[in-house]
Amino acid sequence: MNDSAVPDAGHSDPDILAMMAMGEPDIPLADELHVQECPECLDELNSLVRVANLARSGSPLEHPLDAPGPAVWGSISRTLGLATEVMPAPFASAAAFGSAEESEAESSETPVSFEPQPVLPIASRSSGRARRSHRGRNRLVVPVLAGALAVVVSAGAILVATTVLAPKSEAPQPTVLAEARLEALPDWTGASGEAVVEQTGSGRQVVVTLSEPRTAPGYREVWLISSDLSKLISVGVLAGTEGRFTIPADVKLADYPIVDVSSEKPDGNPAHSGDSIVRGTL
Repeated sequence: MNDSAVPDAGHSDPDILAMMAMGEPDIPLADELHVQECPECLDELNSLVRVANLARSGSPLEHPLDAPGPAVWGSISRTLGLATEVMPAPFASAAAFGSAEESEAESSETPVSFEPQPVLPIASRSSGRARRSHRGRNRLVVPVLAGALAVVVSAGAILVATTVLAPKSEAPQPTVLAEARLEALPDWTGASGEAVVEQTGSGRQVVVTLSEPRTAPGYREVWLISSDLSKLISVGVLAGTEGRFTIPADVKLADYPIVDVSSEKPDGNPAHSGDSIVRGTL
């Protein structure tokens, strides 16, 4: 890969950021330098690192997605005038949702008639015929839009009822598994920090804070290191003074009890630079 310049849009290509998050060594120097100066790209890189760590850990999503209930789709089908036999299951079973109340309301109103409109050839859409066609479309579009608006309002009411009015259960508080005071190494006198390992619903996470009196070029990377300093794992890039990082599920803290924050240069080398700012044992 050539050391190509950063794209014209002013930000690194998403594919390049993904490669950096996965620890690929062959990264263009221009992109490495750009990420250190662009908060937006650095934030995107941190997000990709978290995704990569989550993929490696095999942990499930913290908040599974909920599908809309059949009542919502049943209301949409009735508003669009779909016959019951063409409604896909389970929407057909929901077509009678609220039928008692709707029947009472509809009995005092004049039903809207959806008359099919003829499709005119392009060449004939002119003068009086075009004006008549436009009026015909207005007669059809207005009730359809009104019905669609009613569906949106109904869906909003259901959302409010299920998310605001329903009893809320408090999210469980994370459990602290371990802590460490991070001490400065000789070349970084005055630096300090703290590391806290928490057990959350989505797995284990380490929260790292760093106080660094002097500013140095490059970026900061957080590592878990074995007690004999022979093995290490990168858990992410620290942007600012605090960061939260996912610990892979197969990593035992007893095997990697040391938390290390290093000063890294944008040289394309994913290995530890050997220049640690702070370090501490959980």
